[in-house]
Amino acid sequence: MSKKRFDSTTRRTWFLTFIALSVVAAQSYAQFPEDALRFATPGVGVGARSLGMGNAYTGVASDFSAIYWNPAGLAQMEHGEFSLGLSQLNYKGKGTFFGGSNSLANNATNLNSLGLVYPVPVHKGSLVLAFGYARQSNFTTGLSFEGFNPNSSIIQTFARDGASFPSDLSDNLAYQLFLSDIDTVNGTFISPIRDRVTQIGRVLEGGGLNNWSVAGAVDIGRDLSAGLTLTYLSGSYKYEREYTEQDNDASHTVFPFDFDQLTIDEFVESDISGVNAKLGLLYRVPSRFRFGIGVKTPTSFHVREDFGTTASSFFDDGAVFPTDGPFESFASGEYDVITPWVFSGGLSVIIRDLVLSGDVEYTDWTQLEFDDANPDVIALNKDIKEIFRATANLRVGLEYDIRKYGVRVRGGFIYNTSPYEQDRSSAFDQKYVTGGLGILLSGSTMLDIAYARGWWQTDRVNYDGTSRVDEKITTNNFLATVSYRF
Repeated sequence: MSKKRFDSTTRRTWFLTFIALSVVAAQSYAQFPEDALRFATPGVGVGARSLGMGNAYTGVASDFSAIYWNPAGLAQMEHGEFSLGLSQLNYKGKGTFFGGSNSLANNATNLNSLGLVYPVPVHKGSLVLAFGYARQSNFTTGLSFEGFNPNSSIIQTFARDGASFPSDLSDNLAYQLFLSDIDTVNGTFISPIRDRVTQIGRVLEGGGLNNWSVAGAVDIGRDLSAGLTLTYLSGSYKYEREYTEQDNDASHTVFPFDFDQLTIDEFVESDISGVNAKLGLLYRVPSRFRFGIGVKTPTSFHVREDFGTTASSFFDDGAVFPTDGPFESFASGEYDVITPWVFSGGLSVIIRDLVLSGDVEYTDWTQLEFDDANPDVIALNKDIKEIFRATANLRVGLEYDIRKYGVRVRGGFIYNTSPYEQDRSSAFDQKYVTGGLGILLSGSTMLDIAYARGWWQTDRVNYDGTSRVDEKITTNNFLATVSYRF
């Protein structure tokens, strides 16, 4: 027995359905404030020495990674340096959804840094140039959830029961998959699949941002240096979601809404490029202390996205729509993101063979904004000012030089405040404990290794607040850097 519409509307062609899902996909992947935040938020940084010291490096900055933390620190370097670093990220997310718990891990290995520092011979003071590559951030995450939702179904986001239906139904997923119908007399949707469904999902994210930088530092006074880094950023972002709804407790068995299962698979692939600059100052009293200041200009990102959706519906009577395979739709879009200014300050104190350091970094996330996009996306800039806030991130670290054995022991702590206004609990703030070693392999070669364990809480909304996954995140970051000075 085939399914029929209650009204006299003729069956849509697959071509119109393709258009429908193209519009649905565009709506599903319309930009959100979280997209802008993702590209603007840095990762665990550059350089194993800095990570081992909790990234409290604005007032240290005495190797190639100064190009990222504080370019003025380059002026301290009397020898040239070649640096190469690798990073490994292990990400684990534990999702809680209507009482059920699922965990998913995702890993990524990347080149963390590759650069060259060259001190220019001068008669007085210091002039140092540097250029190279650094991995700014990593988008690798994962999420898995499954649970019985007694309150809602995603179907209602496409066709709310009793709501007026538009004149053109070609852009309505629920209608096209026979999960809703229309009342032509009253002009409303007939959409009885409202709740009591098992919801299952799996999300994988990947990609990251790379910095290609040139920098220079010069002494502008006695023990006072200034530096500038110019950076071109490039990278990618990839998102994949498998989402399923099932009628496992037989709540929807009345024909023609004898619903059994709905599957929706989505993807986003983004190409990202941008530019920014970082200015730095460093004042130092040799063998006593250093004080540094860094100012990073807004990054102007251009983002081009390709995205798509496939979907199928299954019924108790054996019907599957569409009958010739899943719907497929593909679309693309472009927009710009302008990030806020970032201000950092750091102090390091030298007590014989011990270095103590601390940093504070201030960012007003309400200044994050979309640009050069359609009016609906530009309108999100108002939401950004309402849901985000200014943050001050804190970092502390230490390094002890065991000269007898050519080993440096490091430790640190990173506290990143959540940029969301409603996240008052410290549970949503990111915390990292870090440690590391510096091993002198020869008179001119140093191996630095670092480890950082991070933890925090967050949540993800599947379609609205009635289907939310609460997550506990843990990360393990490993970083190794080899540097050769000449």
